Amino acid sequence: MAAETRKEKATCVHVIHSLEYGGAQKDLYYYAKFHDRDRYRLEVVSFYPDGEMIPALEDLGLRVHVLGTRTADLRSVIGLSRIFSRSKADIVHFHSYPPVFSGVPAAELAKVPVKVVTEHSIRVRKAGGKFSDLVYSGLCRRLDVVIACSEEVRHSHSAVVGPDRIVTISNGVDLDHFDVRPSDLKTDPATYHIGTVGSLTGPKGYQYLVDTVRLLAERDIPVKLTFVGDGPLREDLEKQARRAGIGDRVVFAGKTDDVMAFLPAFDVVAGSSIREGLPLAILEAMAASRPVVTTDVGGNREAVINGVTGLLVPPGDPYALADALETLWRDKGKLASMGKEGRMRVEEHFSARTMVSKTEKLYQSILKRSDSHA
Repeated sequence: MAAETRKEKATCVHVIHSLEYGGAQKDLYYYAKFHDRDRYRLEVVSFYPDGEMIPALEDLGLRVHVLGTRTADLRSVIGLSRIFSRSKADIVHFHSYPPVFSGVPAAELAKVPVKVVTEHSIRVRKAGGKFSDLVYSGLCRRLDVVIACSEEVRHSHSAVVGPDRIVTISNGVDLDHFDVRPSDLKTDPATYHIGTVGSLTGPKGYQYLVDTVRLLAERDIPVKLTFVGDGPLREDLEKQARRAGIGDRVVFAGKTDDVMAFLPAFDVVAGSSIREGLPLAILEAMAASRPVVTTDVGGNREAVINGVTGLLVPPGDPYALADALETLWRDKGKLASMGKEGRMRVEEHFSARTMVSKTEKLYQSILKRSDSHA
């Protein structure tokens, strides 16, 4: 039986550990917004209760299930299996590795034809060490395919999951939402306004960015830094800024569900990460015609063309970051041209619609293969 005639629509259940606001959650939202409604019906499962993105997904007409259990838990296997069976799932799509541990056995119990996972980050050793890696590797080999959000993510996971079982489908953003016209730009010309977007956690390396602001202030550059996001390191970063004498130059705006409330006011968006997959914050900045200065880690170099759409610097080096930001401060023409080039690059390579379309073509090819072997 052909996949198209299996039933009117294929049911795809996306499974994620949490629906708190974050990069993987934004990707899931784009799948919900841009999926082919003539061919697919979507549901979502989250392990943890609450979550700021639940209402947004429900507004798109999706049913959201909340398990209230841990990701590696027998109760999760049973709960997921019941959801997959009741929804008559044709596809389960896991996001990052935690849901895989209970999700793969549950999908096999429910006889789900297609099982995929998107890896959103560079591979790091799991909490259980080598044993956890071996279990995860075995589970991934029971999936139909692993999707990597960037080439760097694909390379980092290929040894564990097998290079023949992992493909790259780059992250994307909603271009319409990030469309900025010249009249929208309200940057104060007397201030060099640097913005950064992300969770205030260790991998973001934000202590180096605070050091960078100190260095720029010492060079008599009228710098202001706005952190958009929140996290466990906020208090430490606030203390660092105060101790460095730049507390009045560093603003902590907290979480937002719409970064476009901030992006148009930034002269440049900076990143200081020591580890990344392909951060949506960079793609969003480029989509909003903001030049990017960021560290050369993970998938950053796949998005940012050094010297064209922004500047790349080594991680953990506030002096290099300060030099790059100072270069753009002193060349306003370069700031503007990089913003325009960044927007064009995102339009060509990093559209959320393209991400979803490529993924759905992958679903279809696996469904057809499954039918031919039935």
